[in-house]
Amino acid sequence: PDALEFLRSIPRLVHAAEPDGVGFGAGTPNDPSFSSQWGCHNTGQSGGTADADVDAPEFWDIIEDAPGVVIAVLDSGLNFTHPDLQGIAWTNPGETEGDGIDNDGSGKVDDIRGWDFVNNDNDPTDDHGHGSNVTGIIAANRNNGIGIAGMIGGVRILSCKILNSNNSGSTSNLIAATTYARQRGVPVMNLSLQNYPFSSTLDGEFNACRSAGIVLSICAGNQGSDNDITPNYPSCYSHDNIIAVGNHERGDVRWSGSFNPSNYGATRVDLFAPGRSILSPVLGSSYSSYTGTSQAAPYVTAVCAAIVHANPAWGAVEIKNCILESVVARPAYSGICVTGGRLNAVDSIACALRQQPATDSDGDGFPNLLEYLAGTRIDSDSSKPGVFHQIDGGFLQLGMPRVSRPDAHLEVETSPDLRTWTTLGVNDFSTPETLLGGIPMSGGPPRGFLRIKALPTPAP
Repeated sequence: PDALEFLRSIPRLVHAAEPDGVGFGAGTPNDPSFSSQWGCHNTGQSGGTADADVDAPEFWDIIEDAPGVVIAVLDSGLNFTHPDLQGIAWTNPGETEGDGIDNDGSGKVDDIRGWDFVNNDNDPTDDHGHGSNVTGIIAANRNNGIGIAGMIGGVRILSCKILNSNNSGSTSNLIAATTYARQRGVPVMNLSLQNYPFSSTLDGEFNACRSAGIVLSICAGNQGSDNDITPNYPSCYSHDNIIAVGNHERGDVRWSGSFNPSNYGATRVDLFAPGRSILSPVLGSSYSSYTGTSQAAPYVTAVCAAIVHANPAWGAVEIKNCILESVVARPAYSGICVTGGRLNAVDSIACALRQQPATDSDGDGFPNLLEYLAGTRIDSDSSKPGVFHQIDGGFLQLGMPRVSRPDAHLEVETSPDLRTWTTLGVNDFSTPETLLGGIPMSGGPPRGFLRIKALPTPAP
């Protein structure tokens, strides 16, 4: 308070002085089963390899929610009454519930929450459990004191039920559901599906999704076979908007056990993600641990949604490239997938922020990359960098605390006229964690402007 009063007492020097809040990382969620979610945070529990995970807590330090992003999940449906899945269902803005009219002209009457393509009705309720398990990995409510923590909050799930109570479905329903979801304008689809026959019609629909910029996160299959030799569809269609996902276990190797061993392929599987004994909601109010590439794909889907929120103008190819460029490479994955690595959620979102440094997703006046370097979140306008100014040694200084991020840096610049800027200070990973730059005050009040910039650090 004394410093603020002092700064306010020199209006010729300081235009405005006010306290600035500092946001804090999301930390460990209070969901009681989070300790079992090794795919999010692997501490070596149950004999696993510590840190063989997607780095979810560190990811949540940057982004917890992706409000406004709709994800289509093509599966066995959604358990709309499960306590941990409340509030995540998409609501069709073009339909009036219960009026018996196809208001939006989709060919589906009262498709308020999606569509059941198996029974051709407007109730895509899960009657198997697979779809709810997949959806929970993506978006189960976090920090609600029950169950598990989903990877990304704020999203809405468009449920397309194409699998029946035996967890099987037809190609025609898969085609119809993909078309339906594309026409609803979703940016991301999750297809935890395998063993479909090749279909030129579905191939064409996936190409239409590519033209629409939709990324398709698809599981690689659970036969333990090489997809380069025996293609497993739908993950093996040759479109660059498809991310084909294999399954790794808690020991940081491809899951190759007797039950649902992960497929692989040096050219037809892109990366691996956690997929062995993944706990998530199922039917009733229960939870169950499933194993398969079906559980790996939703981790990738959630990260895709976060990138969409950070860079909404991006299409599928840009999103896919950021994820594939950001994997954690390990010898265990070398030669069995395109990237030779597994999903890293933190580095994937960081890649997106570096490529679009000026985007301000939460509208708080601080660009995403600046918030990334400050350790504040890009999805909350109440979490802001602690920018400060002070007078020290005859200088009016501008500064901001930062966290250690080796892939970007901060600069303080000055300008007499907002047209020409001169760099006063640079702060990168190797220098102290608080950036300061200033204007000399000798000879009277300084005249000019100060600003802080966040810039990606070029690769060596």
